[in-house]
Amino acid sequence: MFDPDLFISWMAEQGTGSLRSLIRDASWASGHDRKPVTRWLSRIEALGAVTIDWRGEQWHTSPCEVTDLPGNTQTAVLTGARPAAPAFYRKRGAAAMPQRHEQSGIPLPAALWLQYTERSRLHAFAAAVSAAVAPCAAESAARSLSAFAPGPETAPPAQDIAAELLDPVSGRFRPVGLVGRRPIPGLYKYKQFGRMDRYALLREPPCQSTPGVHTRVSPPERTWHSVDRRAGIHHALRPSVLPLRWRADRPVPGQPRRNALGRLTADRKAPLPLAQERTAVLCTGLASLRTADTEHYDGVPFFIAERIAHTLHRRLETA
Repeated sequence: MFDPDLFISWMAEQGTGSLRSLIRDASWASGHDRKPVTRWLSRIEALGAVTIDWRGEQWHTSPCEVTDLPGNTQTAVLTGARPAAPAFYRKRGAAAMPQRHEQSGIPLPAALWLQYTERSRLHAFAAAVSAAVAPCAAESAARSLSAFAPGPETAPPAQDIAAELLDPVSGRFRPVGLVGRRPIPGLYKYKQFGRMDRYALLREPPCQSTPGVHTRVSPPERTWHSVDRRAGIHHALRPSVLPLRWRADRPVPGQPRRNALGRLTADRKAPLPLAQERTAVLCTGLASLRTADTEHYDGVPFFIAERIAHTLHRRLETA
């Protein structure tokens, strides 16, 4: 049976390597083919254990750290690639929580938490497991989130290939012909080398005009940009389409709304980009709960949910 914690420990020992080899090794260890293994690795990346350069086909693990969960919970989570099995950390006072069942059939590594009453206990645990103590990583990640910026300029899709354009109202990609017509601004999906999905954003800068001055100017130059699929979707969608939703947990008397914990929900047609997803995951150390249409992130403070929505230009609906 595949042991995800053992595999993460092996990755921590390796430190870095070829993505192609990693997929091959994970496929062999788990007994699954490339597609579910690739999805599993993207989940591991969201948990913060590894950073993957999907285009460069390289990966490297993240250092093991002990960091507080948001709010005055006196609970810390162990993040990064853990070099030892959960039993090693349990013997030193941590609690292990199995992750929820994965649709891919490949289990995720357990979440490890430490409850404490004195900060000295936190530092003693970190020293015992050779991990650094970091301030609340979720709050730090939320502060570092930035608004969308298009990637480097790229060549447009070839006119003779099948392309799809994201409908900014429905959030679905629809086939579009590029031959003999001027493409409209938006997010395009197409195949590169006949097998790899690529995403390109066609941008049209706003026209600059001076009030009271009527001069004929040429239309602004359009530019094609290489983009990440998830970030490109949020940029191309209207803010009110597929909004993020946040529902408060049980209220705590006297607690300001901005610090209240709740469940953040994203539509799977507009999933959170990696930076925003990692921020939400760091609030508990748990992977998102996936359904057929949505992804749920538990334990997210309102101010972090608000920050995520703001950086994605999405409306945040609350309940």
